[in-house]
Amino acid sequence: MADSISASSQFGAVAYLRWRLFVNAFRRKEGAAEMAARLIVYPVGLLFLLGPMAGAGFGSYAAIDNQRPDLMAVVFWAIFVLQILVSVNLSPAAQSFDPETLIRFPLSFPRYLTIRLFLGLLSPSTIAGSCSLFTAALGASIAQPALAPIVFPAAFALALNNMFFVRMIFAWIDRWLSTRRARELFTGVVILFGIGIQYLNVTFNNIGHRSSRAAQAAKVAAAGRYYHRFEPVFKVLPPGLAGDAVLKQSHHATWMAVGEIGGILGFAVLFLGIFAARMRREYAGENLSEARVTPRKAVAARAGTVKVGARTEEENHFGLSPFIAASLQKESIYLRRNISQFYGFLAPLAMVLIFAGRTGSFGRTGFIFPSAVAYSFLGIAALAYNVLGVDASGIQSYLLAPIRMRDVFLAKNLLGFGLSAIQLGLVYAVVVFTSGRPPLLLTIATILWLLFATFTNAAIGNIYGRLRRRRRWIRTR
Repeated sequence: MADSISASSQFGAVAYLRWRLFVNAFRRKEGAAEMAARLIVYPVGLLFLLGPMAGAGFGSYAAIDNQRPDLMAVVFWAIFVLQILVSVNLSPAAQSFDPETLIRFPLSFPRYLTIRLFLGLLSPSTIAGSCSLFTAALGASIAQPALAPIVFPAAFALALNNMFFVRMIFAWIDRWLSTRRARELFTGVVILFGIGIQYLNVTFNNIGHRSSRAAQAAKVAAAGRYYHRFEPVFKVLPPGLAGDAVLKQSHHATWMAVGEIGGILGFAVLFLGIFAARMRREYAGENLSEARVTPRKAVAARAGTVKVGARTEEENHFGLSPFIAASLQKESIYLRRNISQFYGFLAPLAMVLIFAGRTGSFGRTGFIFPSAVAYSFLGIAALAYNVLGVDASGIQSYLLAPIRMRDVFLAKNLLGFGLSAIQLGLVYAVVVFTSGRPPLLLTIATILWLLFATFTNAAIGNIYGRLRRRRRWIRTR
């Protein structure tokens, strides 16, 4: 059935669908605002795009003009890293339909794979990377026209490689993060990576202490030594191969340069094959749902365990009622599985640990402790009000469960106040370890301020949030 329909008609149908979705977005009630937003965002995005393009063009021109064609690898690596960072920070515009729904239509797998590839062709990362590669090739060609027959094909091959690599990585990340356990592990890795980058930045730049020019030069030399240590690995990867192709062409080794470009295309084919393997599973109807069918024996065993432990239920919850204890357990699970809340709880502690020992005379006065407590309080302030925000549509479950809302709110507040107490103790331990013990009077004043701020935030935070939403609603009328 799929073979009886021409590929041009199917591709045209998908293109027409995307066009109608784009046009119909301006016919909604908020169409005028959507148009105004796009008229503002697109020129601003173009301005941001001109920066990397100009940098790549002038960088490649300077490298060739100064007889340093080996630096073209640095330019290509910078563009590759730029494309990865743009892919992470700027996701493509939200699509009004799920591309996976295309498998319900008489569409062959090669055509489905082609459509999935071209749906992300105009993503910000692909545009930024491809345009920067073009200006890099243009700058090198202007500096030395004899490089044009090699630098433009190398840039084109690297653009294909980067596009396939980004699509492959994010397709498999969606697969790996389809389970809750993987998302929790990934969250931990992201948190550790972000904190590690901050630590390296503070340590390498010696923030909080003055450094001489000789010390800075020594750090630059050390960074150069690390780069040369990993340079053999960088040279066999696609950006390194592209830079080496330009270097070979500058030494009139054209066939060796062509072989380097073939190596880039080989990497591109490899990344495309891995992406196609992921799309093949998706085309076959792979279900990434976390739902699992629990066997009846396991359900019966679990029910029996609950009955046996029901007699000592109140004794195992530190004097709290079973309803409050169950709500506390649910809130702790919310905290552990909510990326923003978990990061908001841990990141301030890590920042205090990194910066507390680098404050000089300010840290020795003891005022670093109240400053650190105030900073760390911002991470968990949102937990004290709008306590039903993390429940989202699950709020209706409270109305069906045999539990009083007073117990629910009590458990939520207990968790928030408990986190404040835990964070206060951890901040105090960090400050004592890095800057010394703060004065006793200042410590007592800080604890009293934290109590006041916590109760005030819990009392009026939700009212303030409601008033702010009401004001936003009035402006939209």
